[in-house]
Amino acid sequence: MVIEKRALWVIFRPEDPESTDAMREKFLASYEAFRDMTGLFSKVWWSDPDKGEWGAMYIFNSEEDLRSYLQSERWLKKIPEKYGYKPEVAAVLDLGPILYKQAMTEGEGSWLSEG
Repeated sequence: MVIEKRALWVIFRPEDPESTDAMREKFLASYEAFRDMTGLFSKVWWSDPDKGEWGAMYIFNSEEDLRSYLQSERWLKKIPEKYGYKPEVAAVLDLGPILYKQAMTEGEGSWLSEG
């Protein structure tokens, strides 16, 4: 049920931002790990090159799954090591209805800005 799901809004604000293409490559490298992650309903990566920010919106199946992720080795160690800095939790949100018009099961070609 949607009522049990929780969203996690994450922002990275690097001192020296990489290009959007470089960030897309990093996102694609972790696509399968997140696709297969227990407790994760969906994840959307985003970038805002004008602000030099990027991040993700995660939707977890439950509050417990979200909290487990924030205590995981991936969040506490692997992500900061991979990117060289720690992401900021901008918000933990309750969700309303979720609509997906298209399901993505592969990282390649999944960027909506790729025509």
